[in-house]
Amino acid sequence: MIILKLIFDFIIYLIFLIFISIFKILPSKIKLKFSEFLGLFLYYLIPKGRKLSLRNLNLILNEQYNYNLTDKQIKDIAIKSYRNTMKSFLLPFWIYEYVEKYPPVIHNIELLEKLKETNDRIVLATLHYGFFHMSMYPIIDEQMFIIIRPVPNKFIETYMNKIRFKKNMLSFTEQNIKLLFKHKKSKGFFIMLNDVRKPNGEKVNFFNLPTTASGFTAFFSMREKLPIIVIHNEVDSNNICNIYINEIIHPENYTNESDLTDRLLKVYEKIILNKPEQWYWFQDRWINKK
Repeated sequence: MIILKLIFDFIIYLIFLIFISIFKILPSKIKLKFSEFLGLFLYYLIPKGRKLSLRNLNLILNEQYNYNLTDKQIKDIAIKSYRNTMKSFLLPFWIYEYVEKYPPVIHNIELLEKLKETNDRIVLATLHYGFFHMSMYPIIDEQMFIIIRPVPNKFIETYMNKIRFKKNMLSFTEQNIKLLFKHKKSKGFFIMLNDVRKPNGEKVNFFNLPTTASGFTAFFSMREKLPIIVIHNEVDSNNICNIYINEIIHPENYTNESDLTDRLLKVYEKIILNKPEQWYWFQDRWINKK
């Protein structure tokens, strides 16, 4: 069975390589247009994801915040989210070309520079929003340590590891998170995301609804006494990435990890509500909701 799985994974990897090889030679504008088309295609191809997106959008925007959006408006947001998600998913394969062709705009960079003057170890918190890889662009020349969910196909995962901001990024899987602690005293940025549901995670409220989330960002920040800088990005209609240094959170200002996690989620809520079409709505964020 193991050999059969390896053979199957390798065949999938070869198909993946062919697709990426063709994709990479396309002109930049075509890459973006094709990515949008693929996102739209997947919206209609995968019923589960489509239903989840529509459910989640109705649940938050209409039921929780009384936006009173029509079914068509909810569908439009969902489709835009899929298109943007696919552009974001394919971005790592040409991220350096993208930055050259579409130079990003960084807002409030002085907050980051000031923080670096007094701290050589910083937690960078971001979320699956916009071209979320670009939230790391302001620290592209810094040493980075990031927790990732590995791709099930080990051949594809090995390929992905080679393109993650090249030499200055070390990645750690959630299953081997202890390896991160071997670098806890290293200078650089510890990249963390916790806007997804963690089945066995900390019980939290997100958009006023009970769910679970990883409390690791708060745990690591408080344990190591590291400040958190929240960064997100938004992509405009011209595919220019606007990167925002949102705020700095100091762990000593919070009594426990739960309070700090709650603060992070409140920041995320504000970001998502501002441009809901840029968040990834197809996740089982509130799994017990119908």
